[in-house]
Amino acid sequence: MTIRDLIKQGYEFLEGAENAVLNCEVVLANVLGVDKEYLISHSDQEIGGDSEFSEDLADLYMAYLKKVKAGEPVAYILKEKEFYGLSFFVDNRVLVPRPETEQLVETVLSFLEEKYGVKRSREFESDAEKFRILDVGTGSGNIAISLATNFQNLEAVALDVSDDAIEVARVNVNQHGVEDRVELYQSDLLDVIEDGEKFHVIVANLPYIGTKTNSDVDENVEKHEPASALFAGEDGLDLYLKMFTQIQEKNVGYDLIVGEFGSMQREDMEALLTDFFGQNWRIEKDLAGLDRMFVVECES
Repeated sequence: MTIRDLIKQGYEFLEGAENAVLNCEVVLANVLGVDKEYLISHSDQEIGGDSEFSEDLADLYMAYLKKVKAGEPVAYILKEKEFYGLSFFVDNRVLVPRPETEQLVETVLSFLEEKYGVKRSREFESDAEKFRILDVGTGSGNIAISLATNFQNLEAVALDVSDDAIEVARVNVNQHGVEDRVELYQSDLLDVIEDGEKFHVIVANLPYIGTKTNSDVDENVEKHEPASALFAGEDGLDLYLKMFTQIQEKNVGYDLIVGEFGSMQREDMEALLTDFFGQNWRIEKDLAGLDRMFVVECES
């Protein structure tokens, strides 16, 4: 049996489900310890026999696909997820990072470049200006770590209400070697932040699904991913209301606030932003053309 045969067998096993080929490729590449490009360039590679890849690996591949077919996220099965070009450890203690959330990272990096005239770099400059980022609801730490990895003169404070999430984030912080620049704290939103603290950017990807408006939530997402990372009150904006209130009451300084929200929440989010920030905000769409991100800029 060849790599091509295994991909075909997996596709047929998944009965042509959405992303079936991609899931087969991701799982098989992980099992074989190669990248997806290898699968394409070595599609005639034999599995078993005298091959470097044993038949046991083909069995493991099919065992993983059984979990995929049952609805378990591929990221949880493989214990990893790619985000902004980096690999993150994930399990069912945290939300699986979504591709659309990469827009938050890109927005923050572009803002720092444009406002302060500095270029993103992985080279640390000891005499360059330092930038402070507050990452609220860090989950696996994917946002804070991606920022720190791509902008060496950046320090992040990453918060999450879940001790379990902080444990996962710590694995990733250590894995990417940014433990000296990403501080992790268990905190109910901004509870641990001192009054008057200042940050260049506050970034948040908080739970935003409403308990009364969750009809669009994928059944497998609701079944496998942590509810505390998905739902936030009846309309889904309870946590953003609380975070904005804390920012004002604690007089937390910022140049920019960016956050992700649901595509059907634009009107409610606009009203909330206006209540707290006047007209100093805008809504941006994701690559699919859906309302996805709010951006607040400080007046001064």
